[in-house]
Amino acid sequence: MGLGTWAVIDIETTGIHPATDEIIDLGFLQFEGTKLVRTYSSLVRPENQVSSFITKLTGITNDHLKKAPLWTQVEQDLLSLEAHSLLAHNANFEESFLKRYFDKIPSPNGRESYHDSLFYLALLFPEASTLNLEGFINQLGVADKEEHRGLADSRDLLKVLLLATYLTHQDKEFRMKLSEVLMEFPAEFFYRQFFMLKAEELEEIAEQLDYPLVESAKRYLIANKVEPLKIDKFDKFSTDFSGQNIQNILRAEKDINEVLPYYKYRAAQESLSLRVGQAFKNGIHALIQAPTGTGKTMGYLLPSFLFSKAFKETCLVATGTKTLQDQALAKDVPQMKRLLNLGPETKVVKLVGSSNHLCELLFREDNNEEPTFITPFGETFTKAYFEMLFFYNSRVPYEKKLTREQIPFILKKLAPELAEKDQNLAVDYRACAGQNCPLVNECSYQQGLREAKEAQLIIGNHALMLNWPRSIPRPQFIVVDEAHRLEHEATKAYSLEVHHKSIESLLKNLPQGMGALIYLLNSMEDGFAVENTVQTLRDQTQFSLKMLRDHYDSLPGVVEAFFKKLPNYSPAYSNELPFPKKSELKDPLAAAILNHIESMNFIFETLYNLYMPFISRWENRDFKNEAQKLKAWAVFETNFGSLEKLHASFKHYIEYPADWSTIIKYSESDSYSFESSPIDVGRKIHDELLMMSTSVVFTSATLGNASGDSGVQGVEWMTGYTYLAPEKRFKTGLYLEAVYDYKNNSKVYLCPDTRNISDPLFVPELLAQVNPLITKLGGKTLLLFSSRLRFEAASEIILREFEGKIPVFVQGLGKNVVEEFKKEEGAILIGMESFGEGIDIPGEKLSFIVVDKIPDVRQDLVIQKRRDFFEFKFGNEFNDYFLAHRTRSLHQKFGRLLRSEKDHGAILLVDNRVKKWKGNTLKTFQKLMEPYQIVSVPLKDATEQIADYFKV
Repeated sequence: MGLGTWAVIDIETTGIHPATDEIIDLGFLQFEGTKLVRTYSSLVRPENQVSSFITKLTGITNDHLKKAPLWTQVEQDLLSLEAHSLLAHNANFEESFLKRYFDKIPSPNGRESYHDSLFYLALLFPEASTLNLEGFINQLGVADKEEHRGLADSRDLLKVLLLATYLTHQDKEFRMKLSEVLMEFPAEFFYRQFFMLKAEELEEIAEQLDYPLVESAKRYLIANKVEPLKIDKFDKFSTDFSGQNIQNILRAEKDINEVLPYYKYRAAQESLSLRVGQAFKNGIHALIQAPTGTGKTMGYLLPSFLFSKAFKETCLVATGTKTLQDQALAKDVPQMKRLLNLGPETKVVKLVGSSNHLCELLFREDNNEEPTFITPFGETFTKAYFEMLFFYNSRVPYEKKLTREQIPFILKKLAPELAEKDQNLAVDYRACAGQNCPLVNECSYQQGLREAKEAQLIIGNHALMLNWPRSIPRPQFIVVDEAHRLEHEATKAYSLEVHHKSIESLLKNLPQGMGALIYLLNSMEDGFAVENTVQTLRDQTQFSLKMLRDHYDSLPGVVEAFFKKLPNYSPAYSNELPFPKKSELKDPLAAAILNHIESMNFIFETLYNLYMPFISRWENRDFKNEAQKLKAWAVFETNFGSLEKLHASFKHYIEYPADWSTIIKYSESDSYSFESSPIDVGRKIHDELLMMSTSVVFTSATLGNASGDSGVQGVEWMTGYTYLAPEKRFKTGLYLEAVYDYKNNSKVYLCPDTRNISDPLFVPELLAQVNPLITKLGGKTLLLFSSRLRFEAASEIILREFEGKIPVFVQGLGKNVVEEFKKEEGAILIGMESFGEGIDIPGEKLSFIVVDKIPDVRQDLVIQKRRDFFEFKFGNEFNDYFLAHRTRSLHQKFGRLLRSEKDHGAILLVDNRVKKWKGNTLKTFQKLMEPYQIVSVPLKDATEQIADYFKV
């Protein structure tokens, strides 16, 4: 079966909604077999004006469109693709706009069909964590960026498909595997035929595009060839673990510059290193604030490596984000190892929790099931994707193996079957077959554990630290970086959450677990007793699941009705209420909800008691060299683990412990869930982390204010530091002096005279006063907005006023907007609130920051209860918990301004809510924000004073 008639197609539109937005650009490449028969491109005149945002994205202006044909003229060209296979990237978008036009005409030759290149490329590149077209264009060297024009993007997509497919001809093993996988798809799946094209046929198509396919493949292979890294030996420092040696190393600026050319001695970094070393040596816990510019990572890695080498102890570094993990492994750790001349025997391992890994044994068990007569595309693709993922993992070392976090979100969204399979294949340490698993050598989880047992340093995250794998002991010496995030991460780690999909999953999968158990009973035991046991299992399981299904089906309607009668119900967002207590029931709907929950709790307990006797009957070593029985055991254990979690969670909800916040959540898009979180999270961290560890060092740039005399009590509580005995902690935290001259090099203005932030005129009036200042500065500006509505409004105004005069870069418009901003002498960068926490732009290119409001603290019920608890237990929750939370977040955004000693600039913070602050709240806020000196003035005065400061 050949390719038939097909086309690569792309459209540009005025927005994302087919019902209200219009097509403004259509481009396609039309083929018959391997012959290009037509190249088409046309702008389309819309009825409405094109926004500045769309102009920035596509380069299409309203002037361009004035003389363009109307859609009625272009439509006939589109319809020439009747009965074609239409290829597009994220093809759902094209289909949502184009389908209605094809549907209007009779199709004697068959309907058009849409084929998403995103799925095909995901099979070709299982290691890709994002699947946007620009990423592939960039990665494969097709172009520098996506043009967002119909024909250009169609052409670039086809080049990507050609080169990606052609490269498989150079990797025979990969090509053979993918050939097998694609044969599972029906013949109508276009990319099955495309993949089977011979190299000469791919070259033929490429030649018609004037695309040098063979040369492009050679360039790509050369560029991606991994050469052994040749590093000159560097042997200038002792590896003794002592305060004097740490000082000697850090003060040897010229020697360090041979490895780190930009290194500069900082007294604050030395103090940080010494305190970490003292904490580890004396077996006590520490709290360290290391302001921006301290060199925090090097500061704690140096004593960690020296201590590990001297005392043969493994150290754990728990970071706040995956980005920091990756940065440490790719940059900071190799630099430190070279500096200390630590060879390959000094092992550093990245470790993630068991549930982040994928179990191939479970995947193989699922694939033994008999296929249905017609398998839905989502199921076929899901199987194919995981086949290629596990194949990829079988060919790469541990540090490159893929885990669940690398699976692109877009795939889970487009293929719900894949999202479900991802959940079901998560490793459950209880069900892990360990060294007896026939696939143990390829398993990322088991390999990670083996590597970690031999490591001197483990790089993990907060979640791993708090939910440590049971197979190996957690290191006794720990550095917790970005410790200001710990309350949020601990809440997630310690919460008991059940989503309605968890119950649905049990209903679907428990029969499989029962079948696996029955198989084990029949194959490993004999006699009349087994027959009776099997029958009892079947009868009780089927009856219990039927009862559970009745409650599961009824509960959503009751929960929905209960929430929708509330006066503050929001259809757009998640709503939450306290879990209903039997003693306080006043509403019949609340009573009905509790009745369903109590009944489901009884069913879970019945099932748990039914299966519990079998959970300790066998161990994985009982099935050595018996792969089928081992798979069955793993399936049973995994299903029992899901049941056990539901049983424990529902039992907890019913008991309603007073020191937990237990709630029901509901949203129209996501139905209901139950969640219970500890209120005193600091006590949990103390009992389960600090009491179990010899030394834990908490560090961050933003624990409190500059001197540590304000805003730190909340941090000491949430880290468990408050609960430590005096002999297990330093008398006070270490609050290192600011590295930069904030007093002279930064001007910060708080302007309370703007409109309410939710007012539609807030953004236009703000920018009416700010834009003239941006013009005078020649850009050099970062604007951060806390809602998408304000972000989009500001983007539109900024683009309309500055595009063509000062370069404007908008979050989401391109993959590397920050890097592109850095290349300009003066530019404007616009982003959402969180965008401002990971940007590093030293120098004058970023001199002015606008923040639209003081960040808020989530107002959910657990936070409210923590505020009440804090007030009762420690005192002033408003200052030391609520306001301190907000200022820590604000410090993170302000921290983008000064990134080197020579940097200087100004920050404009606008928030009219401060006018309602009572008493000394503003003074407390200013104190919490030290070392920044915040001046409260009208917006007009602030812009004038900033202009004077810059002398513009």
